[in-house]
Amino acid sequence: MSPYAVSKQATEGYALAYQYSYGLKALAFRFFNVYGPGQAANHAYAAVIPKFLDAAMNGRPAQVQGDGEQSRDFTYVETVCAVIHQAVLNQTSSPDPVNLAYGTNTTLLALLDDIEAELGFRVSREHTVPRAGDVRASQADNRRVRELFPSVEPLGLKDGLAMTVEWFRSVAEKAQQA
Repeated sequence: MSPYAVSKQATEGYALAYQYSYGLKALAFRFFNVYGPGQAANHAYAAVIPKFLDAAMNGRPAQVQGDGEQSRDFTYVETVCAVIHQAVLNQTSSPDPVNLAYGTNTTLLALLDDIEAELGFRVSREHTVPRAGDVRASQADNRRVRELFPSVEPLGLKDGLAMTVEWFRSVAEKAQQA
């Protein structure tokens, strides 16, 4: 029901149709809330983790759309890179899309709790109207990614958040020194 999701489905459909019709090897990944160091918080399509961290570290409330009970499957950027690297090395293809996520089903409010634990202070929250077309719960079926890339061990959310917070802190320190 999401226009965003439909656009992604159409794109992967083209690649898979070329694979079926012309024998072109294809591998359509479905990415789920990729996060990590280097991610801009002020970009139009910024993910929720850098937005929350940027707000918290700059003394602003984290804006939570809706009640915050919507859940997402967060995947650390290095895990994504490891899977893509293996796919290229092994020339992996698949007749079906592959969800590139590992089942971290986490609500936005729980994510904020984890961020607070990592930062060591409370993050104020400001609830706004729900986003139109937003999916209530998003969690990947990760059986295919685990079958195709068994040697990739995903980094857990808490460890990934720790490294992301560390990066955000280092950027803030560099900005203060400049």
